Parts: sequence; C-alpha cells; structure tokens
Amino acid sequence: MPDSSLEDLLGSSGESQSRSGHGKRRNAKPSKLKRFLPAFVVVVVLAALIGGGCFAYSWVSHNVNVASASKDFDGQGKGDVEIIVNSGDTGSDIASTLVDAGVIKTKGPFVKAFSASQDASSITPGTYKLRKEMSGASALRLLLDPASRVGIRVTFPEGLTAHKMYERLSEATGLPVEDFEKAGADYEARGVPRNPAKSIEGYLWPGTYDFHEGDSAEDILEEMVSRMTTELEKKGIPKEKWHETLTIASIAEKEARNPDDYGKVVRTLENRLAGVGEAGGRPMNLQLDSTVAYFTKSETISTTPEQRATDSPYNTYKHPGLPVGPIANPGEATLDAVENPPEGPWLYWVTVNTDTGETKFASTKAEHDKNVREWQEWAKNK
Repeated sequence: MPDSSLEDLLGSSGESQSRSGHGKRRNAKPSKLKRFLPAFVVVVVLAALIGGGCFAYSWVSHNVNVASASKDFDGQGKGDVEIIVNSGDTGSDIASTLVDAGVIKTKGPFVKAFSASQDASSITPGTYKLRKEMSGASALRLLLDPASRVGIRVTFPEGLTAHKMYERLSEATGLPVEDFEKAGADYEARGVPRNPAKSIEGYLWPGTYDFHEGDSAEDILEEMVSRMTTELEKKGIPKEKWHETLTIASIAEKEARNPDDYGKVVRTLENRLAGVGEAGGRPMNLQLDSTVAYFTKSETISTTPEQRATDSPYNTYKHPGLPVGPIANPGEATLDAVENPPEGPWLYWVTVNTDTGETKFASTKAEHDKNVREWQEWAKNK
C-alpha cells in the first residue's frame, strides 16, 4: 500500500471549499474504516466490561461470603444471653435490644415477624433467656415461650400496705421481711422525697415485677419507688403535690370497692375539708375508719371506740385534715381520680353492702343516717 497518512485514510476535512471559490461545502464520502470505527469501539468496550465483570464475580465469590450479607441469621442460634424487655417497649424497641445483644443480625426480620404475630402484644416486661445469632422468627418464638422468662415474678394489687408487700416479697425471694423493713425505713435512700410521715408508704407502685436472682431488698424497693415516681411524672403531678396526692389516692383505695366510686370519695374528702353545704363553711374532720385501721394494724376497716380514741397523726377522728401520709400504695385509677374528681355536693358515704361493695353518698346528715340504717339492716340479715 502506498505511503498514506491517517488523514488520507479517513478523508480530508480541511478542504471544505471548492477550488472555484464559490464557498459551497462539498459532501465528502467517508472511508470504510471511518464508517466501521464506532461499531468497533463498542465491541471493544463490551468485551472489557464482560471480562471485568467475570473477574469481579470471580473475586467476590472467592473473597466474600454472600450468605453473610443476609439480613437475618439462620436457625435457633447458640449459647445463652439474657435480654430485658422494658415497660412500654414496642416491637422496634425490642428488636434494637436484640441486635445490641447479638441475638439477631438486623431489626427488619424480627419487626416483620412481630407485626405479623397476633400474640406478639402479649410479650410483657421482664428478663428473658435467648440465644446468640438467632433468626428473627426464632427469637420471637422464644420471647412468647413462658419458659424463657428468668428471675422472680411478683404481682401486687392496688391498695396493699408496704408491710403486706414486704410479706409477698419475702415469700417470693426468700429474703426476710426484716430486710425489706430495714430497707424501707431508710426511705430517702430508696428514692422517696422527704415527707411528714417519714415513710415509704404510698410510694411503692403496684403491678407485676420480674426481679433478678440475687437482687437485694434495697434493689427491689428502689425499683418499685422508681416505677411510682415515673408514673407521677408522666401524669404531670408536681413533686410538691406527690405526698398529698398519694395520701388521698390511698384513702380512695381503701374506702371504695368500685372504681366508679373513687372520684366520689375524693370529692367528698375535699368537700368535708372545705366545709361545703350544710357544713356551713366549717371544715369537718374526715372521720375515716380506714386511717384508724392503718395505724392500729386492724385487718378490717371497722374500728372500735377505743381505737378511734387513740392518739395518732393518722387518726382522722381526733385530728382535722388529711392523715400525715398515705395508708396504702395506690394505683393508676385512684391517682387519676384525685386529679379529676367529679362535681358533687357529697359530705358522707357508707358501704351498704360489703359483699358487692355498693356504696351510697349523701349531702346531708339525714340522708346519710338513712343509708346507715340500710347498711345495718343488710348486716343484720347476713
């Protein structure tokens, strides 16, 4: 082939005007190489991509465990690990706890299984024994298995005194009642604000607890106090009102059997203290057998004249105003009743049927006396 430049092969583009000088561009016919060059370049690029892809796949397959990129572990896991489900935890909260403990790999599979389960909402606060590296579905199954729970479970109904709670705690934990009495006596160290009663009474939240093996009496009472103070804070009750609120709520726990009556009891207490209605503006002593029963440690609400004559800061027959402190540990319903009692003119109440708890409220002494006679008639026919 004669000596030719690349320009000759591709066709000259510099000679854009005719020799005649008319300034018209002529259409130069492209060479064969120029016509096929773009296709050739595409083929070369595709070949490079395919070759590079094969190399990349080979490298990944030899150097990366594809299974490890999964969002979930397989199977039932291995070893043991304890996790804590806290009160109010959502499925996502529990999933985060499981990830942090190495139980599951990522939150997604567990949250998906949790959302699809009709039983997941039955998971209650407490400590559970699970395994490391479990699938999300397997972790959920163990959380739903009562056998996975660890620790000591104790349930307290509303309205128990601290001493009654100590007895239940002693029975469940094996610790002497005296350990709880000693721990409770140092009430400020347990987290209770200083108060006129100098007592932990009223500050122990009722409900269900899961305590750890080896927890001390101090640990246990501090957790119960913490639950109560958390509830008071959630309800927006100012700290300076805690003691009074708990005192009134504890009286409602003891004096009313039916939740519908809690608010009426609270309103009646306020009315007596304010001297409304026929009290003529003069505050009335509360005259509550429940407060007398508390300091005399009576097992019944009914009290004797001798007990009512005993001097005590809890004796609402002898002393005006509220007792010096709570007489039991109240729950959510009575706390709410203290915060929002119904309107009403009542000054008295009496339980006319102690089997059903039916209680009648009255705004006058004459009406109250009539209700008392109804109770006496019921008691005579028992």
